[in-house]
Amino acid sequence: MTLLLLAVALGQWTIVACASFFKRLPRSLVASTLILALACVNAFGVRHESAAVKAAALQPHFERGTCSSIEAGMTAEKARAILGDPHEVRDDEKTRGPGATTWIYRHSRCAVHLLDDKVETIE
Repeated sequence: MTLLLLAVALGQWTIVACASFFKRLPRSLVASTLILALACVNAFGVRHESAAVKAAALQPHFERGTCSSIEAGMTAEKARAILGDPHEVRDDEKTRGPGATTWIYRHSRCAVHLLDDKVETIE
């Protein structure tokens, strides 16, 4: 329905614009342009972000450390104290065996691979 309204507005504007080449119709062209503008605003509109998105954007995310500040063999507690809570925790028991997990930190674009609560590798 919205695209149909936009198509009709564009069609009427095209007709008035073509007619104004042969006969001076400044008021009609201005009115037609305003109708087309209103149809464009209606079709494409101004999108408003949800309150949750705005709140998440306003919350500061303080980075404690980077993945370069931890080392293999470090305990999971010490790594968490340096890096903070991971954005995502993946269970890797199927691929790497029992006790294997991966912590993903999006802000520093790294992954910490743990095995039995000890840092195994850092990517």
